[in-house]
Amino acid sequence: MKQEVVLNRSAALHLGQLGGNRRARATLAVGLGLVLALLLSAAVATAGPADPGSAEHGYIIVQFDDHDLAARAITFTTPISGLRALELSGLNVVTANFDWGSAVCSIEGVGCPAEKCFCDANRFWGYNYWDGNAWQGYLVGADTSSLNDGAVEGWRWGAWNSTMWPARPVTAALQALDWLRPQQSLTDGGYGSESGSAETAMAVGANHYSAAAWRRQGDSPSLANYWLRWASSYSRGGAAEAGKLAVGAASTDICWPYNTLQPSAYYSATNGIYGIGAGRQAWAILGTLALSETVPAQATQYLKDLVQPNGGWAWQPGFGTDTNTTALALQALIATGESPTSTLTTQGLAYLKSAQNAEDGGFTYDPNVSTASDANSTTYVLQALLATGQDPTAVAWSVGQNTAISYLLGLQLPDGSFEWQKDQGLGGSQLATRQAIVALLGRTFPLRVAQSTACRTGYLPLVVH
Repeated sequence: MKQEVVLNRSAALHLGQLGGNRRARATLAVGLGLVLALLLSAAVATAGPADPGSAEHGYIIVQFDDHDLAARAITFTTPISGLRALELSGLNVVTANFDWGSAVCSIEGVGCPAEKCFCDANRFWGYNYWDGNAWQGYLVGADTSSLNDGAVEGWRWGAWNSTMWPARPVTAALQALDWLRPQQSLTDGGYGSESGSAETAMAVGANHYSAAAWRRQGDSPSLANYWLRWASSYSRGGAAEAGKLAVGAASTDICWPYNTLQPSAYYSATNGIYGIGAGRQAWAILGTLALSETVPAQATQYLKDLVQPNGGWAWQPGFGTDTNTTALALQALIATGESPTSTLTTQGLAYLKSAQNAEDGGFTYDPNVSTASDANSTTYVLQALLATGQDPTAVAWSVGQNTAISYLLGLQLPDGSFEWQKDQGLGGSQLATRQAIVALLGRTFPLRVAQSTACRTGYLPLVVH
């Protein structure tokens, strides 16, 4: 009998936190599985060990669902188990002890309580490792695995065979975040402008970092400090600005400052418009959803009605269609309930496909103007593909061996930043880097849905550590 039929729960838990891959699970009977687990445990512990006591580096990637993950770089001293490595990530981990070893019950509040670690018969925390090309399931528990330098550990909440986002884009995003942090102002905690700081809030929130903790050094202002001072001004720029602010605030736990406008402040019930044009309307819809508010059906219909004959959307009337606005519109419509297989969606995807570069797999801003790929257009299209359930690495979205993901990775410079276009010699672009981070983490807009909490004061005082 196959393991799916005969494997009892205790044995299954021991074999990689119920998270082994299909090949490992398909033919192992209970007795054979336990024997192999013990053998593999010894093999992992002895294969190519680093020097005892040496400082090593690795990554922990925790995936909560198909479009939500958190990743952390860790430094550790060998020998170390996978469970200890997970604890070193700084994420909130709840475990429970059994006669066969320890089990992970929840991470960052996702999962089950310790007293009922396997409360969900259909979902659990799967435990995996990245072999350089794909995720593989462990045959041992996390408390008996042994890590070496460069280890990439993966945890996935879900059912059997729940897929994980590839590790390579995630580690690239972490390197980009490392580059982005020291670009922060020591004076106000921002990134040069309100717009740049809004984009940074989304990049930071995409990886489950708190704006209050995002600061260049211990005694400098945080990103939350910046927004509590400037959010009100930025929100008055229009519906798109209020929407972007809401998406960023919800994703990175920023309270809503006094006298700051929400997207709903721009909504007209008379015509269903937040802002003139698809770009402003899409951002306002995404911001409204991020604040856990209902988008009126009339507002969604207005955005649908703005689609152009070629299947794309324009930022505002008269501008002509472009990939960035089209990608935003598709994400907003999918988030409000549009079917990924509707005519509107499929025509939008067809327009985006027409803008894919035939040489590098990236995407251009406007295929009628230029075929040159750029980071910003490619990141937005990648998010739209994910939101609509497309596989960006599938043949339909590949050009030979090139994809949107490979194009973006090719733009990353040694310091972790991203160029706007390949080999321009202009160095890293903050805007390209911020937007690439969100897409490479496999995230789509809105990043998080949360009810806004009013700030108790208009400005958050500095916290000295």
